[in-house]
Parts: sequence; structure tokens; C-alpha cells
Amino acid sequence: MISSFSENPSTEVAMSTEFLKNNHSLISKQHFWKLFCSLSPGFKIKTEYQPIIYSIFRYFLQLPDFNAYGIIKNKPALDKGLLVYGDYGVGKSTLFGAIHKVGRLIVTHTQNTQLWFPSISTIHMLTRYYEAQNNPGSNFKLENYFHGKLYLDDLGKEEKAYNREELIGKVLFERHRRRLKTFVTTNENPSAIAARYGNHIGDRLPEMFNIIKWEGKSWRE
Repeated sequence: MISSFSENPSTEVAMSTEFLKNNHSLISKQHFWKLFCSLSPGFKIKTEYQPIIYSIFRYFLQLPDFNAYGIIKNKPALDKGLLVYGDYGVGKSTLFGAIHKVGRLIVTHTQNTQLWFPSISTIHMLTRYYEAQNNPGSNFKLENYFHGKLYLDDLGKEEKAYNREELIGKVLFERHRRRLKTFVTTNENPSAIAARYGNHIGDRLPEMFNIIKWEGKSWRE
């Protein structure tokens, strides 16, 4: 039997700032769930998406059996990142945005960075890169994304920099070289990612990520 999160949790959060300050161990399922529901009360978990969503929760909670539902497409490992790909509008970006909120709250009150990761869309990264080229005073440096954990949203939607350079491919390659945890959401499948950024990226995807396919009907329809 696979343990999972309650389907009808209370949105009343009992976790206090004092608890966060005094607790530096792994975040428990119960405290994560209370914070998640409080910060993202509008997020609905459809029954058909439970195995995917709960597996992602379990990954961030660092549970050794995080792949108990068997949804990882390659060899699962907690020391790798996450690549979640699939249909438009199923909730990939929304889910990571909700987890990001939880991580930000926790890291604000404690040194626990278990659930914290910087977040940027590939389109926005490219926009900031262009702005930096025209503004010598800009604090944007591509090298800043070669450190720590990072969440890249909408991989593949960005254009080539100046129609010639795959900026995001460069980021992915360098982060793989440094063995950094990277989280990606995209509508592109691994084959399309390899075709876009090159086989030197495609071949490294299984080493770099736990790969999850998320199919379903868009909630926007």
C-alpha cells in the first residue's frame, strides 16, 4: 500500500514561525501539506493526476520511495533533478510555482533550503540577457545560473539568442557538468529537447533528471 497525502486536507495551517525556526530536519509530509494548502488553496488535484503530483511531492520531501507509483521514465534517483514534460495546461508550471511558495516561506524562517529553488522562465532569462547587453549596469550574468538549484519553466519556448545561440542549452550543459539539481517543465518531449539543443544535451537528460511524462486535458479548456 502506498501512503499518500490526504485528499481533503484542512486549509487551516497550524505551523508556527517558532516551529520553522527550531526545525532544521527534513520537512514532514504533514507540515508540507498544511503549507501547500494554505499558500495555494485554489490548486486542485485531479484523481488522474495524483500519482504524478504525489510523486513530485515525495521527491521534494526526499522520501527514498518517491517513485512508489512508478511514473519515472528512467532510473529514479534523489540526487538528480526533475524534467516534467507533456500536454499544455495540465498544471506543470502551477504545481512548481506552488512548491516554490512553500520553499520560500520555509527558507524565510529557517536555514532549511530543502524546498527552496530559484525560478525563472526560459523566455524571461533570454529577455534579461538582451537587456544586459544594452545596459552595462545590469546585474544579470548567465554565470549566476551555474550555481545551486534552479527551476526553468517553459523550456523550448524561448528563441535562440540573436537567432544563433542556444543560451538555455549552454545553461543545461554547464549545470550538468557541475552536477547541479535542475528542475524543468516543458511541453517538449526528450527527443524534441535533444533535437533543439543537440545530442550533447539529449544524451545527458537521463543522467541529469528524473523524467516524468504528464498527459491530460488542459484545465484552461
